[in-house]
Amino acid sequence: MNNLSRCLIGVVVVLAGWSKARTGEDALILKGHTGWIGAVAFSPKGDVLASGSADKSIRLWDRKTGKVRTILRGHEDYVCAVAFDPKGKMLASGSYDHTAKLWDVKTAKERRSLRGHRGVVMTVAFSPDGRTLATGSIDGTIKLWDTDSGEERATLTGHKSWVNSIVFSADGQTLSSGSSDATVKLWNVSSRREKWSQSVAPGAGEVRCVALSPDGKTVAAGTRYTAVFVWNASDQKRGAILRSNDGDVWGLAFTDDGKSLVSGGGEWKKPGEITVWDTATWHARKTLKHTGEVLCLAVASKGEALAAGSWDKTIQLWDGRVFRAPTKPSDKEP
Repeated sequence: MNNLSRCLIGVVVVLAGWSKARTGEDALILKGHTGWIGAVAFSPKGDVLASGSADKSIRLWDRKTGKVRTILRGHEDYVCAVAFDPKGKMLASGSYDHTAKLWDVKTAKERRSLRGHRGVVMTVAFSPDGRTLATGSIDGTIKLWDTDSGEERATLTGHKSWVNSIVFSADGQTLSSGSSDATVKLWNVSSRREKWSQSVAPGAGEVRCVALSPDGKTVAAGTRYTAVFVWNASDQKRGAILRSNDGDVWGLAFTDDGKSLVSGGGEWKKPGEITVWDTATWHARKTLKHTGEVLCLAVASKGEALAAGSWDKTIQLWDGRVFRAPTKPSDKEP
């Protein structure tokens, strides 16, 4: 791997380099974290990538150069969730220390620490208007917080085990959640009531991650045992069952245009895999390899980039070419 830059942050040397990563696609490899990568998220403009790690820190990376802009410290345990607000001015994080935190991106200072969950805060998500932060925990609850005051607005109950993933719909009216109780739920944000609940197929295991299509019509859930389940959000009918990598499916994300769904996962201490699915056919359009088990992924706005964090403490960063459908050879070519 050819090193492109060396950036000294305190006593940490951060290396970023270009590598083929055995995929046929150029990937920028981000190194610097000293623990597994539990979460990645792009800023709304897509120019900054945030990552949370078992080393208790959050790093903000320049997407184009791979250099670290700043390091946020304050959590007392592993950081397993990060999310930018819609304006890119605030970052939320969730941790094994049972707290969620709100950070000022410009000053790199902690704004608020949100306490109330009785267990690890596994997942965080901002509403589209940025006024509400949703947090999910291993205590089985989802909490809604006022991002201005830091006050708890509501607690959603219904899951019987860990809440591993939550995501708002584009209109902010619906919240989707996935749990270790092997269910996916949709919640009405205004009434704070459950709209529907679906169980994955027997033997599929816990729901590790969920995603909502930009039009809100499709719900996807990644499970412990290799499968991604897809439902129609309106009639609750199950559609495709997608299978690619072995092991857990830890990450899911739709592209902004809704034409692609990306899944990532793998097995402990083995190379991971990311699959780009065509949502029109649910066929795999492309498969990318990671050097370690993929624990999280994120898609930048307008499909400009894809990031995947791993158990091996690295992040791989691809540009938007990975979402393009393979071109067929021209008949005019010799």
